[in-house]
Amino acid sequence: MKAITCLAALLLTGLAAGGGKDAKAAPGPAYDRGSETKFLGKVTEVREVGKDQALAGVYLSIKTEKGENVNVYVGPQEFIKMFDVTFSAGQDVEVRASKVKFDGSDLFLAREIRMGQVTLILRDDSGSPNWDWIRPRVPTGL
Repeated sequence: MKAITCLAALLLTGLAAGGGKDAKAAPGPAYDRGSETKFLGKVTEVREVGKDQALAGVYLSIKTEKGENVNVYVGPQEFIKMFDVTFSAGQDVEVRASKVKFDGSDLFLAREIRMGQVTLILRDDSGSPNWDWIRPRVPTGL
């Protein structure tokens, strides 16, 4: 019984520490609270980038109310599917995001996206992705 408890403690420690291959392979830019902004706009395009590429997942092209065209990274497709949320061209959105550089271009990493009465919260207050908990973690050093 003591061995099972120790193994469980090791597993929980590994999970809490974010150990494992997935934790080290965090492609793409980090969320920067210092560059966080909020804007309103209309979705002009929805696209998905495959898992074989850095920062895979759902992207939105948005024309802001100020007339700017911006690219927004929403998050991994499997995370978004959990909430039964769909994006479509012409949809009005309110976005809270961090403006970062990615592949030489400006990209907004979404923290919250509001569509009418629905608010999709993608990151916590520090900017850490809420989808990290769905990724399997394998403890190292066992």
